[in-house]
Amino acid sequence: MTEISIHGAWERRGIIGKLVWFSLLPASIFYAAAVELRNFLFAHGLLRSVRLPRPVVSVGNLTVGGTGKTPTCLWLARELSQRGFKVGILSRGYGRKEQRPAVLWPNGATTASLDNAGDRAGDEPLMMARIYQQTVGVGANRAAAAAQLLSQRDVDVFLLDDGFQHRRVVRDVDLLLLGQDSCGWVLPAGPFREPRRNLGRADFLLATGDDNARSAVIPTGHAASFTGSLRPVSLVGFSSQGCREFPLTLLSRSKILVVTGIADPRGVYRFIHEWDGEIVETLQFPDHHVYSERDWQEISRVGRLVDLIITTEKDILKLGRFPFAKDKLLALRVAMEVDNGAVLVDAIVEKIEAARRPA
Repeated sequence: MTEISIHGAWERRGIIGKLVWFSLLPASIFYAAAVELRNFLFAHGLLRSVRLPRPVVSVGNLTVGGTGKTPTCLWLARELSQRGFKVGILSRGYGRKEQRPAVLWPNGATTASLDNAGDRAGDEPLMMARIYQQTVGVGANRAAAAAQLLSQRDVDVFLLDDGFQHRRVVRDVDLLLLGQDSCGWVLPAGPFREPRRNLGRADFLLATGDDNARSAVIPTGHAASFTGSLRPVSLVGFSSQGCREFPLTLLSRSKILVVTGIADPRGVYRFIHEWDGEIVETLQFPDHHVYSERDWQEISRVGRLVDLIITTEKDILKLGRFPFAKDKLLALRVAMEVDNGAVLVDAIVEKIEAARRPA
């Protein structure tokens, strides 16, 4: 089922959307029951969580895709680093083929053993390490990834990327992102990974949708709620000489092909339109897509008709192995901006310091 038809079913658009949604309801009811049983078992100690030897801050969400988890994780890593903390990010590494834990260092080195870096670590950890110079432990077993990281370099705090549902690691802070999806069913009849009422597990809420979505998702009078949004920062290109940034004004009046392999590319389209770019064609691949030579040939064919090929930072690392004209393939760099972000960071630091004190 395509991304468009899935959203049509979730939003119950038209007769077909309503029929598809209704057909998915039994599976959603079963899924919700399984999620709640799992949460019950963790809450009562029947399933055990592992406490890591350093404080853990989880950054997660309730829905699939589109809330800005990774940009928020990078924002928080930068803020904590500026306050003197040595930060290690723990990521599952979605789509990686290596089973053993891997560690990615800011200088691009890795402890994994496959030839293709995306296979070793997954695209998001690779982006965090190679573009944003973060230390990243990767593995489905986050505790094992943390142990391997600590065996080679000390850190003060772990950030658990996409960690709200990862109950196997004890966290000292839960930062929960709430996006555009403010209502609906759990998967597969809706976008929610677990029922919305479970946001009560979070220490802090960060709403990243528009004003209407924010008012719908944040409980009235919730004292620990903040708002934020993704903002375009620059365009980025990569070559043998390294990374080079370009101003967003380069988009203005340019004919653009947009290539994406992310869950929801609508934000990319919106940012390009805001900077007066003319999108003449889009090639939308599935999230975490691994680009093939055939994909490159299609991109190159369409790319001859445009001034720029715009993609995401996650995708440009995978497309970089193919030849493109100089400075024609560029990534749109975005960053999370948090209103009263210093207040949120202060509150998180307070909980980190409390967790570091001896019991």
